[in-house]
Amino acid sequence: MDKKDIAVGILLITVVGLSGGLGFMFIAGPELFGSVEQPTNLFGLPNDWNTTPNATYFTLYNQTGDSMQITLKDILEGIALAFEEQAAGGPQINEYKKVLYPYTFLEPSSGLYVTGVDILDVLEAYDTNFGWDLVFTSSYGHTLEMTTGDIISKMYEGEKESVIIAIAANKQWLGNSPLGNQWGDFAIVGELMSSSILDLQKIDVLNNWTIDIVVNGTTEYTMDPLNMKLNGYDDTYHYDRDDWWSFNRHYWGRNVSEIISHAIPAGLNYTARIWSVDGWASPRPFGGSKEVRFNNTEIEEGIAPPRETWDLINVTSVPLADTNLLMALVYADQEFGETGQGITDPVWPYRRMCGYARGPFYLLIPDRPRDTYLSHVTTIEITTYEGSIPPEFDL
Repeated sequence: MDKKDIAVGILLITVVGLSGGLGFMFIAGPELFGSVEQPTNLFGLPNDWNTTPNATYFTLYNQTGDSMQITLKDILEGIALAFEEQAAGGPQINEYKKVLYPYTFLEPSSGLYVTGVDILDVLEAYDTNFGWDLVFTSSYGHTLEMTTGDIISKMYEGEKESVIIAIAANKQWLGNSPLGNQWGDFAIVGELMSSSILDLQKIDVLNNWTIDIVVNGTTEYTMDPLNMKLNGYDDTYHYDRDDWWSFNRHYWGRNVSEIISHAIPAGLNYTARIWSVDGWASPRPFGGSKEVRFNNTEIEEGIAPPRETWDLINVTSVPLADTNLLMALVYADQEFGETGQGITDPVWPYRRMCGYARGPFYLLIPDRPRDTYLSHVTTIEITTYEGSIPPEFDL
């Protein structure tokens, strides 16, 4: 899945659950159900939607204790927006809506093509934008545990492996397909996952995504959905590029220096690096061109160019905008017709929570190209100094 604001990295998924029996499946074996039928359209869904068992559902319990029945009809309404995007020829035309993008892949245990939707898209569509620990439960009582960070690392990073809520197989609705007796109407499956949940009955979201502010190895403050609006920080920022995507948004979040002020005494010198769930970070800590950590002047007053290779990223003659805006952790934004790769996104008519594609929190650094922004932030790592910052401080 191509997203404009996703940094690159890999984190192997960890799945925990009970094995054996129906409802929890170890992937093994070739075509158990005979010959393979290639999907006749991109999405691998039945051609006739009049046969849809619309009332079939599973239950989502979010971290606030609310419960919602999610029907197949609800899911197909989101998929219909994806069809609309395809027909319009603009992959971002419905980006601000509750689109459910379908995925089709050859499921190895059955030898059949299976189609479903991104689990995290479903959570966002039902206003569960900040979940972390998830538990999937089958009708047989078997469970599978994973975090949204695990799923992000599989679906959006690295090899971009699909982890989906399956709704169809062999171009038939899942319950009516050759898999239906075991798989039911919904199942949790992945292209390379060693286990799956069959006949999905419920998803429990146990807690929230958090960002730890770690000072000299100790967590001194935690940012979460409960305090993300504390001393709220919002502004607009725009720059043009003709070799990649422009940036043109109103954003809402918290100023990074304000967040850090809750974790360290005033007046201390410090350096900081901000980490993503997949092990990536800003400034870049890897490779042959490691970047030095942010210092307190850059965080509290803004970054004065040039800063290492950042000013070489925009290889065209289009300059970045000069600004005195400070870096922020963003949880919601509104796009105003960003352009890139021959596409112009529509203006979003309202702001939207960042969700899991670029959030729930991402780092925005005005006066820096978007290549340096960091999605899926989980940690701000800080080192403090009694006097001035030493010239040899850790990269």
